[in-house]
Amino acid sequence: MTLVNRMSLAGLLAIITLFSGCGGGGGSTLAGIGGTGKTVSGTITGFGSIFVNDVEYDIGNATISINDDSSPTLSQADLRIGMVVTLTASDDGTVGTATRVIYDNEIKGPVSNLSTLSGGLKKTFTIFGMNAVVDVAATAFDDSSTPGFSFATLAEGDVVELSGLFDSTGTLIATYIEKTDDLVPGNTEVEVKGVPAPGTDAGVGESFVLDGVTVNITASTDLGDVPGGRVSDRLTVEVKGTLLGSDPARIDATRIKQEEKDIEAGDGEASIEGFISDFTDTGSFRVSGTRVDASGAKFEPAGLVLGNDLRVEVEGMLVNGILNAKKVELKD
Repeated sequence: MTLVNRMSLAGLLAIITLFSGCGGGGGSTLAGIGGTGKTVSGTITGFGSIFVNDVEYDIGNATISINDDSSPTLSQADLRIGMVVTLTASDDGTVGTATRVIYDNEIKGPVSNLSTLSGGLKKTFTIFGMNAVVDVAATAFDDSSTPGFSFATLAEGDVVELSGLFDSTGTLIATYIEKTDDLVPGNTEVEVKGVPAPGTDAGVGESFVLDGVTVNITASTDLGDVPGGRVSDRLTVEVKGTLLGSDPARIDATRIKQEEKDIEAGDGEASIEGFISDFTDTGSFRVSGTRVDASGAKFEPAGLVLGNDLRVEVEGMLVNGILNAKKVELKD
């Protein structure tokens, strides 16, 4: 899986698929991706309604999707601080209304290679070969599934769900973490996303490799969202299944679906939070995998010097897959 594809999964994968055919945006006249409305991708920082990218959005009448579940019973109470979400919305820069809220975790699996650094303020670990970092102050620990789960109790073998933003090296800087289980091979449910290994062309009864994980396609695997029912290296996929073993990692897939690689096919107004990567100059870089041209943008604070791994919010218009920024704001 390439670095750009991995970062594009950071809260943006579902936009094309789930926003297609989306209806009105709470009275907005903005032309958004797949329908009327602005596309907003960022971290939930507060409730009252829902605060994303410094704007308070009313989601009382919004359709909510959480990890592919769009049950009508889902509400704001099912969302958490730290989750990276994507909205279809309209706003005036301070308050707004969202018609759709999508949350999809980046990965779910067992913690390995756990270590502590920065004087005990950060922990690093891997999940299926993906590097992740949690911060005692900046990562929200959700203990709703496992009471008492915290930075201090995070341990090797914990099965966790992560949300966050990828830096320029492909490391996930986690803004949200929830422990869902203890590692029990043959019983533990996991999720992994990415592009299958080169040469992949697999169907029922066959296997393929995804980020070092061997994925078995069984007779009971749901392939309904995979074109032609065959997984290839031309697709970005999400795999859900049962972990059979972790050395090496093997999964019996219960569901495999195609994911869109990024939002570059869409046009419209957008606000995206993320780390800068692939920086060449102010006219050419990426934020959360999306190409950005900020050569005509206003910077906040004034004099802001851009570069890789700077965490920013970029606002502007997506045109032919490039976000033409009108504002770039530093996010701390």
